[in-house]
Amino acid sequence: MQLSDNDQRLLQKYRDGELAGSEAEALKARLSNEPGLAAGLAELDELARGFVSGREATFAAPAGFTAGLLAEVRQLPDRIQMAEAEVAGSALVMCRRLLLAAAVLFGLGLCWHAGLFDNGRNETLEADPAEVQREMERLDELVRSRKR
Repeated sequence: MQLSDNDQRLLQKYRDGELAGSEAEALKARLSNEPGLAAGLAELDELARGFVSGREATFAAPAGFTAGLLAEVRQLPDRIQMAEAEVAGSALVMCRRLLLAAAVLFGLGLCWHAGLFDNGRNETLEADPAEVQREMERLDELVRSRKR
């Protein structure tokens, strides 16, 4: 038999000792006359015994477990230290990225300066042959004057 919500609450209050004298007497009379209500009370009693036996069978931590755990927790960094470490870590990542970008730009500049990139100039440097001859003669004269 399915008990109503009201009867279930009434049985729970009776089991917990929360019913006043007249209400408790009225429920006792109903329990003796209604087997379904008595079965509901027996079910609550069995459930309570299960909880009690479950509490007795709980796991007990080994000796020193709590002290060891607290010691480990005390060694962990606090929130401020973790926030500082996070800020320092993000700053380090940003510096690495900037240095990498600078190195790439520097490398590209060296390649450009070395002429490894085609910049649209297909010209070659050529000097006027007469000018080259005059410079060679000037250098020869300079060397001869130093030997004397």
